[in-house]
Amino acid sequence: MPPDVGWHDGGMRSRPADPHLPANPHLKEFTRVLLELRWGDLDAYGHVNNVTQLRLLEEARVRALGSPTHTSDADAATGRFGIAETVSGIQIPPIFARASATTEMLVTAHSIEYRAPIRYRPGPIAVDLVISEVRPASVTIGYVIAEPDGSLAYTVAETVIAFIDRAASRPRRLSLEETRAMESIIQPAVPLRGRRR
Repeated sequence: MPPDVGWHDGGMRSRPADPHLPANPHLKEFTRVLLELRWGDLDAYGHVNNVTQLRLLEEARVRALGSPTHTSDADAATGRFGIAETVSGIQIPPIFARASATTEMLVTAHSIEYRAPIRYRPGPIAVDLVISEVRPASVTIGYVIAEPDGSLAYTVAETVIAFIDRAASRPRRLSLEETRAMESIIQPAVPLRGRRR
């Protein structure tokens, strides 16, 4: 992998969209995060629990958008036993990690539709993300949990993240730079069946 591809300051370094990224049955362009399932993620019915799926969305969001705790996170191991690159596709600007010094990014809403059960497997599951809406003080993130080869979509979801000024304890507007950066990668919203918009 080229040396300019990877994590830096809580966000991804510059990377072009991956033309070899497998298709997603619901999204044209997206950011893909590959996550390993754990056997303990299963419920009594033998599939990934609904609450665990929200945790998968959270982990994918943090890996794609940057960790809000990146200044205190442990360094990634390098070399043979280091981390593998798990994020590909559209590069999401690292505004979340950069803003985290003065801003809390709080989840204000989740919408989630379970379309098929996810069973345990030894390989990764794909969580494909899009930024679908940028508002003055919030961003909407859409997700599709799918097979890495794009053959099946398991879950479709959205999360609204509000930007909260830590000192004032109230919503803050995105800066013009943040808004432009996020608007530059906006994609169509995920196809939630229960969408009321």
